[in-house]
Amino acid sequence: MIVLNEQGMVSFVSKNIDEFLGDTNRDYVGAELADLVGTTVSHDIANAVARAGAGQIAGVVLKAKLSEGASVADITAHRYEGRTFLELERPASPEDTEVALHLTQSLIRRVDGYREFDPLFKSVARLVRAMLGYDRVMVYRFLHNGAGRVVAEAKDPSLGSFLGQHFPVSDIPVQARKLYVKNWIRVIGDASFVPVPLLPKIAEGDPAVDLSFAHLRSVSPIHCEYLRNMGVAASMSISIVVDGQLWGLIACHHNTPKCLSIPLRVATELFAQYFSLHVAAIEHREQQASAAATRSRLDAIIAGVDHADPVEVTLRRRLREFSSLIASDGAGLWSRGEWASYGVSPSETAIPHLMEIIGKKAGRNIWDTQDLQSETGDVEEYGTRIAGVLAIPISVSSPDFLVFFRSEEAHQVEWAGEPRKKEELTENGVRLSPRGSFDTWREDVRHKSLPWSKADVVVAESIRGYVRDVMLSHNDATEEQRERTESQRKLLNSELNHRVKNILALVKSIATQTGANSQSVDEYAKSFEGRLRALSFAHDQSFGSRDGGELRGLIEAEADMHRFAKLPDRIQISGDHIGLTERAFGVFALLLHEMMTNAAKYGSLSVPSGKLEISWTIAENGDCHLSWKESGGPEVVVPTRRGFGSNLIEKTVSHDLGGSIDLDFAPAGLEARIMIPGEHLREVVENLQPGSPAIAEAAFKPLDRMSVLLVEDQSLIAMDTEELLRSIGAEEVSIAANVATALKILTEGSPDCAVLDLNLGSSTSEEVAKELEKRGIPYVFATGYRDGVHIPADFATIPVVRKPVSQAALSSAVGTALGIGPTRPGR
Repeated sequence: MIVLNEQGMVSFVSKNIDEFLGDTNRDYVGAELADLVGTTVSHDIANAVARAGAGQIAGVVLKAKLSEGASVADITAHRYEGRTFLELERPASPEDTEVALHLTQSLIRRVDGYREFDPLFKSVARLVRAMLGYDRVMVYRFLHNGAGRVVAEAKDPSLGSFLGQHFPVSDIPVQARKLYVKNWIRVIGDASFVPVPLLPKIAEGDPAVDLSFAHLRSVSPIHCEYLRNMGVAASMSISIVVDGQLWGLIACHHNTPKCLSIPLRVATELFAQYFSLHVAAIEHREQQASAAATRSRLDAIIAGVDHADPVEVTLRRRLREFSSLIASDGAGLWSRGEWASYGVSPSETAIPHLMEIIGKKAGRNIWDTQDLQSETGDVEEYGTRIAGVLAIPISVSSPDFLVFFRSEEAHQVEWAGEPRKKEELTENGVRLSPRGSFDTWREDVRHKSLPWSKADVVVAESIRGYVRDVMLSHNDATEEQRERTESQRKLLNSELNHRVKNILALVKSIATQTGANSQSVDEYAKSFEGRLRALSFAHDQSFGSRDGGELRGLIEAEADMHRFAKLPDRIQISGDHIGLTERAFGVFALLLHEMMTNAAKYGSLSVPSGKLEISWTIAENGDCHLSWKESGGPEVVVPTRRGFGSNLIEKTVSHDLGGSIDLDFAPAGLEARIMIPGEHLREVVENLQPGSPAIAEAAFKPLDRMSVLLVEDQSLIAMDTEELLRSIGAEEVSIAANVATALKILTEGSPDCAVLDLNLGSSTSEEVAKELEKRGIPYVFATGYRDGVHIPADFATIPVVRKPVSQAALSSAVGTALGIGPTRPGR
């Protein structure tokens, strides 16, 4: 070996350099390279280094004539850490050169057709042995735990077999594995060689000479002892490197010293690089096929997932299907601190500690172990029924995991000798001695599961990707739903604001016109109350009916708010009894209320002399044609802008029902023609709606000299209800604005009856109702909601009276609760 410094001057030579340069008895250090090997060879070496490019790649000069032809050598040259290393060897034989020419081509052509590992490895072992002539060639694959296993072997028949045997990780320690990645080929021509030093010795403080990329560098004496213990005199290793990691080795052994020439080493190194790419391609192909199969099965599992369901609910329901994707004995889901499992699983008490360990070990990465007993230290819980785990993080924001479990897989492992090195005490201290025996040594493996393979991890990655896609999709759907809900909320608020303003204006109009057409205060109060109850009924119906409703009843309810004793015929209604479907009833109720409100505010019903005619007929095709004609009111002015109400009137029927509406703003009065498609009509039997103002008010007074508990949080409503209770016979009325006050009143005495406002702002009167049940005191609910809506199921049999409360309705409900007099009609 000759080592040149950055200036190209000789800085080190091997002690045996005279074998090539002759016994010149001179000091080589500091000399020009040309002075040692001649000008021609020095020039060829410079060109070879230049052709090899930067880095540690070696250039080659074959059959170089040194010192004017005194000797011939094959030379490799490489640069590393500012130095140039020249390695001189005896020239290759013509046979080696010829073999080298065909070696790479033959091996690549034969190997290229294999698409699976087992036949590939068997073929490569035979081909390498045939081409290079070693006594034994083994394909050696590293396992998940760092140990290696011989997966293919071609050998001389006289030798014993290592096929299927394991070699412990200590046989090729971490630092050695790094060198195997740097150097694709390592050759030991004679395991009993005597190292040759570089001269001169390195001065104290000078940097060491790094021979990492030198072909002829010395190797560890322990490794040579290891080979001799195996009966190996010479060896060569070919690295299999996949994705930058040492995946395996092709190990060649020979019973006698055997040197591999430069041409053969170069050809073998080229083959090693191609073979590594081929192994990587097969592995990636297998992983892609596994991932594709997993994706197909995941598609089937995820198909039909309801995005409205929380992700954890979806995963819990499909744990069985997920567990079938990876060979396992059970699966579990840890989400938001809750556990669900299928198949084999640890006990509930062990789960929190296990998930804490998984969270620390995995973080946001997939983590697996075949030895949970060692990881947790829990020999009672783990090692038999549960031995191994693979954990997949499914959330980026919380420690949630989908986990797979494997039970113990007790088996024997065959080692090439006992897989433990021995310590020996020498004059230089304790020394590790390589194994001396390579006879088959069997080890019983207990308390561990089968290891999780790379294919398992690839499937796990696919599962993680899918689950996260489902989560993102769910989040997107949730966000979309939130946006729709927010949009709907704004629309409802806008409509509610519009309706409240209209109702207030309508109430004002009703109050004014009722007063103008009443002869006395009593008549005014009675008429005003009736119209408010009609308004309440129409308002309820406009917010939807579960079963639809009758067209005439809806129109009559709205019309009764604008009829007066002096002018009973100001609103004329004519048409057959027909029903509307639920959808059509709600839509038409909104439309009708809006048109009645506008008529009362701006049109014919805004003055006592105005009239409104509403009629409808059924066409031959089954459609309903309704006519709306106002007269006698203020002169109509065509509106110059379109507000919310105008849009509501014009678009409701057409958009929601597929019907039509034509508006004619004639000066004498608004005329409208409305068409409701026949598909929204149904037959009805004429009857009276509960709570309708058409129900006659009764003079029934069930509370004859009784005491009543009234629970109502609105003071004005409480005052009005108290008056109604006294009007139907109550002698004493105790008013409570909240639950606490009501319960206190009950501790001080027992009323004969109670009226409870169900909704008390931030609470309900359910607790009071339960106390009344215990005491056997009859009671009724008062609510602003439609009949029966929002009443808890436990109180389904309790009579309900709707706000605003009328005397007749309250009397009927109380009578029903007390079990006396007429019952409340229809509930």
